[in-house]
Amino acid sequence: MKRAFTLSEVLVTIGVLGVVAALTMPTLISKQRNKTLEAQFQKAHSLVSQVITQMSNENIDIAKIYCYNFRDRDENLFIKDFSKYVKVVKSEYTSTANLTKLGYKNPVFYQSAPGNVEFNADSHDNGAIILSNGMMVASSGCWWSAGGVGLDFVVDTNGTKGPNKFGYDLFYFQLDKNNKLHPDAGDYLFATTDAQKLACCNFEKANTCSVPQDTGVSCAQFALTNTWPHDESKRYWDMLH
Repeated sequence: MKRAFTLSEVLVTIGVLGVVAALTMPTLISKQRNKTLEAQFQKAHSLVSQVITQMSNENIDIAKIYCYNFRDRDENLFIKDFSKYVKVVKSEYTSTANLTKLGYKNPVFYQSAPGNVEFNADSHDNGAIILSNGMMVASSGCWWSAGGVGLDFVVDTNGTKGPNKFGYDLFYFQLDKNNKLHPDAGDYLFATTDAQKLACCNFEKANTCSVPQDTGVSCAQFALTNTWPHDESKRYWDMLH
């Protein structure tokens, strides 16, 4: 005669399966989120690269046009001109230090470190646009043009959706005087050594960058090479948590 499972045995089995699911689901969800973030980053970087190429074909020197000199420059003009090459659903060409103007729930972005430590609002204070694909581009201005570097800007790969955190869906880029697009690697302003670059893309502590409120600014270089800043043997897009 076949022996059936007792009710207690069934309940124990269900309980074990529940524990296993509880342990594995967060990991699976995190992996799927990271794959989505990586795809959004690659798409955003490709689009921005194409736009800069188009703008370069029409402008001899992007940095000179938007950052001609400290007093007469029009930093907000960059976003106005950038918008001509993409489909824009929302724009703000004045101060955008407060992100609620663009439909964000919170007025600020966050550093790459744990928690919600505010990032420097100057990173997005010179006009911004939200594209039809949900991406956001904001001008950071021409802070470093005196040193031969051009305009800086921020890309939010998924716009208002969040987490609105540098190193995840937010990345900082620069244009040099030759119209070349750079992920901010710290080479121009924030750092010159590997240790300093790491400090500006720290996922373990806040306010570690040479400009404390800018921790997370150099993460784009690591995202592009898919290298985890805290361990070169690990992949960037696998390690986000």
